[in-house]
Amino acid sequence: MRRVIETDLIYQNGFHFLTIKVQGVLTGAVVGSGMEALDEYKEYAAGIPVLWDLREADLSQYTTAEMEITNQFLQRYPGRRNTRSASLLPDRGAMLLARLWSVYGADQLPLQREAFLKLDDALEWLASDVSG
Repeated sequence: MRRVIETDLIYQNGFHFLTIKVQGVLTGAVVGSGMEALDEYKEYAAGIPVLWDLREADLSQYTTAEMEITNQFLQRYPGRRNTRSASLLPDRGAMLLARLWSVYGADQLPLQREAFLKLDDALEWLASDVSG
């Protein structure tokens, strides 16, 4: 499976957020590359919500060691603290991994991380941060 990262800034119903779609094997380095791609948007460092579309990613190699690599990348973005990041996943099996990720290193990096199986649910949660 080839590795592909696509990003976009979306405006929808008065709400804006970044999307990142990952295809291929997900590792901490891939997440870091994704963050670097998102860094091209000035809104990213300012704390705009992000939707990670992982429905076509291979999550089989994303271990706690890879999560630690991810957290090292996240430490480079202090403006991302206390912001929302949603992961859109392909199935319930991937939800277990996402639940582990949602709490892994939360004491060091206070991000709001949630995982979803449905795009509408993810967008509703991301937008709720804006409306309070």
